[in-house]
Amino acid sequence: MRKSIDFSIVFPVMNQQDHIERVISEYHKILTQNKYRFELIPVVNGTHDKSYQICKSVAEKLPNVYTYELKAGGYGLGILHGIKHSRGKYICYLNCARIKAKDLVQALNLFEQHPKHVIHGVRIQRENTSRSLGSIMYNTVCKMLFSISSRDINGNPNIFSRNNFEQLQLSYLNSMIDLELLDKAKKLNIPISEIEIFDYTRHGGISTSNFKTIFRLMKEVSQYWINTRLIHKDRL
Repeated sequence: MRKSIDFSIVFPVMNQQDHIERVISEYHKILTQNKYRFELIPVVNGTHDKSYQICKSVAEKLPNVYTYELKAGGYGLGILHGIKHSRGKYICYLNCARIKAKDLVQALNLFEQHPKHVIHGVRIQRENTSRSLGSIMYNTVCKMLFSISSRDINGNPNIFSRNNFEQLQLSYLNSMIDLELLDKAKKLNIPISEIEIFDYTRHGGISTSNFKTIFRLMKEVSQYWINTRLIHKDRL
């Protein structure tokens, strides 16, 4: 039986067999050292390597680690599946390919100071020109369409109470889950506190982000606008 926990930390995993064991172990170590009552929930989805077998092995070795596998891909899908199986009073989701353990703890510390807020990480640096250009384009479009003031719509970690999660009713299964979070928080008057993430380099592996990613995000944000502003206005 799971012990009472405060923070459920959920993260999708895709093709990360070269570093995911180290990442989970580092998260677990620093959270334990800081005396958090937590659970780590890696959700392996859309992967083509041995990430799930590795996560499963880690879960057998470390307490408070619970892993799941989905065949379908989708960043939001992995997050929502993990949250569905979570038990904590507070929820955190993040990109485990890049978020460092120390930044996770800093974000949790900030949340403890503002438990009624949504804590939203903002990336200060990008690795290359295509990532920087894509981020500028995406954030500019989102600010124009949705009047969201965040410097980094798709930043992370994101942390919020379960009560706020129930109000937010997040549903997007792709990268638009971050936009949905900020968009709905704004409508519901849930305060958002940003935390700067300076080191956003990958733990390992090769980034798949390129100019195709930019076009994909533009397509998804256009569909999000149509869904929430034209077809289903009541979704917000």
